Amino acid sequence: QLRAAETEIRDLQSEFELEKINYLGTIRRLERDLLLFQQLLEQVQTLVRRDCNYSNLEKIKRESVWDEETGCWKIPQPIIEKTHLPAVPALPQPKPAQKSPAAETPGAAHSVLRFQPEEDRYKLVLNRSDSETIASNYFGLSRARQIL
Repeated sequence: QLRAAETEIRDLQSEFELEKINYLGTIRRLERDLLLFQQLLEQVQTLVRRDCNYSNLEKIKRESVWDEETGCWKIPQPIIEKTHLPAVPALPQPKPAQKSPAAETPGAAHSVLRFQPEEDRYKLVLNRSDSETIASNYFGLSRARQIL
């Protein structure tokens, strides 16, 4: 009986050791999976729109609740919070510029710009020659200017 009990104890210990090894393997695999998902979340979080509630993972973690009955997390639904700007009051319609002999002078171009709608003013600024734009002056080659 003693030998039978000793063999039974060794069998139980070996079974316990195998289960322990399996549990440790499962824990290691789950830790690797957890690290993978954490890294994926960190990478994907930067791609989420700023006006979505999922852009802040810490807030989502705080708002999430574990449901014992279903055995899963209940997380908040994704919501896009759109910002609405106030309406622009109607602007009075500008009077069209009339051609006059003074409009031919270089200083008159600025007076014509005042009476044109904003979009037209911006189009004129964009259509100016490269030498007049800030970008070309800023990014132009300084060595070329010195030689010239």
